[in-house]
Amino acid sequence: MLVLSRKTNQKIVFPGINATVQVVSAKTGVVRLGIDAPSEVVVLREELQDTGEGSAQEREHALRNRLNSTSIRLGLLRRQLQSGIGSEATGTLDKLDAEFQALKRQLDQPGQQSSAPPTPRQRKALLVEDNHNERQLLAGFLRMAGFAVDTATDGADALDYLRKRGRPDIVLLDMMLPRCDGLTMVQTLRRDPANSDLKVFAVSGYEPGHLHIDITAVGINRWFQKPIDPEALLHDLTHELA
Repeated sequence: MLVLSRKTNQKIVFPGINATVQVVSAKTGVVRLGIDAPSEVVVLREELQDTGEGSAQEREHALRNRLNSTSIRLGLLRRQLQSGIGSEATGTLDKLDAEFQALKRQLDQPGQQSSAPPTPRQRKALLVEDNHNERQLLAGFLRMAGFAVDTATDGADALDYLRKRGRPDIVLLDMMLPRCDGLTMVQTLRRDPANSDLKVFAVSGYEPGHLHIDITAVGINRWFQKPIDPEALLHDLTHELA
């Protein structure tokens, strides 16, 4: 066993699998870790690895995240084709094919901020998602659909964004986030009168009941479970902001 000492926010890199582990926080007896790994790398808590229910639950959550990325990529490809951007569509199609092949291999086995300056007519969305792949894909899809999109990697970054840059028209919020999770962010946001009516759409691999969340009580306007249909999400966003 290799034993390493790391301070908060320092990382451990696994170049062979293109993964990193970051120390998010350290308290007496508890260390919180943020793990960034390709979608084909399955990450489980040790105590759930050999338990049927927990292990299946973790695998389902990971699979939903991968299907979500694929669904968004399909929506992005459709928008690129409609806009006549053939070169970009080819790259998206290649990545989509690679993702489908990776999903097939899995099923065959045994069981920071980036934005374009908004125009006056654009609606602005703040996308809060710690998964780099999903964040970039959904942001790209929404920009193709005419939204101005800013991004944040966790709830702490999103709250800092709101303090410094003002409120967007809507927040798209993953619920399982490092440092400050989605529930904590919403509760903090709703305590601020300036953001008490800010529209929040949750996008999560879990149902609200699994996370013991009453969306009406905490102030979440809509809940979308991964894998999402990006066109359906866009439709509801447009309708909500009309």
